Amino acid sequence: MWLSAGTVRAESITGFTASFDLKSDGKVRITETIDYDFGTLERHGIFRNIPYIKTNAEGKRFAMTFSDFSVLDSSGNARPYRLTRENDETVLKIGDPDRTVTGIVRYVIGYTVSGAVTYFSDHDEFYWNVTGNGWEIPIQTTEASVTFPGNIEPVYVKVLCFTGYEGSRESKCSADYRDNKALVTAGQLEAGQGLTIAVSVPTGMMAVLEPREVVNFTDTPLGAALLAVFGVVLFLFSLFWYIALPVYVVYRWWLYGRDPRPPMGETVWFDAPKTRKLRALTPGETGALVDETADLRDITATIVDLARRGFAVIEERKKNDFYIIKTAKSDIGSLQPFEEKLYVSLFASGDELRVKDARLVSEVESVKSKLYDALVSEGFFPDNPESVRTKYTLLGVAALVTLNLPLVLIAFIFGRAMPRKTLYGAQTAAVGVSLKNFLTSQEKPLGHQAKNQLFFEKLLPYAVAFGVERIWAERFSDITMQPPEWYRGYSWRSYNSMALTDSLRSSLGSVVRAATPTSSSSGFSSGFSGGSSGGGGGGGGGGSW
Repeated sequence: MWLSAGTVRAESITGFTASFDLKSDGKVRITETIDYDFGTLERHGIFRNIPYIKTNAEGKRFAMTFSDFSVLDSSGNARPYRLTRENDETVLKIGDPDRTVTGIVRYVIGYTVSGAVTYFSDHDEFYWNVTGNGWEIPIQTTEASVTFPGNIEPVYVKVLCFTGYEGSRESKCSADYRDNKALVTAGQLEAGQGLTIAVSVPTGMMAVLEPREVVNFTDTPLGAALLAVFGVVLFLFSLFWYIALPVYVVYRWWLYGRDPRPPMGETVWFDAPKTRKLRALTPGETGALVDETADLRDITATIVDLARRGFAVIEERKKNDFYIIKTAKSDIGSLQPFEEKLYVSLFASGDELRVKDARLVSEVESVKSKLYDALVSEGFFPDNPESVRTKYTLLGVAALVTLNLPLVLIAFIFGRAMPRKTLYGAQTAAVGVSLKNFLTSQEKPLGHQAKNQLFFEKLLPYAVAFGVERIWAERFSDITMQPPEWYRGYSWRSYNSMALTDSLRSSLGSVVRAATPTSSSSGFSSGFSGGSSGGGGGGGGGGSW
């Protein structure tokens, strides 16, 4: 028949012939000859799915063993194939991925099965789905033959066949036994239909070779025991994770997270707290000790204090354009480790730093780490407060993932308050709070002595660390002051404590921006802060195959 242009002839199997050679050792050698018509389509080959699991009437699963696979063409030459296991089936993928075939192609598939024969008290039986019901194309003709390891009288052999969709008991097929061979033929099978045969022979002709029962590990005594243990462990863990642990975190905070009560409480004091060696704590150390956090206020307070002590000059050359300038003072060995790290970072690229162009994120994080180390080494904390908070933050994240909402709230709330001072640290922090109380007290404005400018400048970095610099400056608002050598404003018409503080707040704001990671409201990083090729949106790529 002529095909019109654009017509594609459908695929089909023109002939499916299967031979089953039952061996005396109980194995079965199977050969399937499939004449596959690809029509006008170009394909690489075919795949053949063969289930290796049998299920009995009780629902138990048994696994047969497949071996000795071969795939040949009509001339007996080997064809390429790939063998895999998928969804309880042995899958043969036959063909060359670099070549295509069309028209009618013959595939001769051979394999050996152990466990295919079923053994009853009065007979042995070979019950087999010849074609299977998974073909999505019609099979025009089907033939099956079964041979035995010895001669059997016809009276002792029974042969049945079934056709149709899965579960059908139709027998649109013919079955016969002659010349020691069972023969079955069937007409066309539509897509999804199959041929099944059942052949009965006397017992004792073949060795008993049963399929292996598939037993889930959990159904074995060991598996059941481990499952029970796992269930108990899971129950105990759930009890601990969802009930006991939230209670324990609160209990631990109550016993170990609260600061001890210092012998001397908080009062009003005008001097910085001191270490055991009577060294006055720096503004950064004092601020971090009081609120248990090394933050940007402590860093900016340290910069102001370094300038006040003569290590740098803060200069506003244009409005809101600030520079930090290195001075000739070189005895940085007198600085604390975190101060020295900050000082070196500020002037790593030269003798002056334009704050607007600075990117100090990683440097400031390193300074904070050294500041925490200083608080621990001086004996104010038994453990790094940031490490303690991080531990409970990670606990809160794990609780969030497991939907343990009580633990989420408790880990984030009580975890933030979990860092604990030593008794010495609590007493020293009380002195720091007393200093803050002094800085924020405005009952007695100071304005009668010029030396109070030095007093104002000395405690100004501490006020910055506490965030009360403006309140501190208001106490000196009536004093006529000289501009300090360490700070140069842009356009001071009249200099006083308030003018210095307002200008200083602007410069400190620039430092904070320089030390803060740049990100958009949606969380994307800026290309001006750690940008790189391919780091922005869009892009992508591809390849060939």
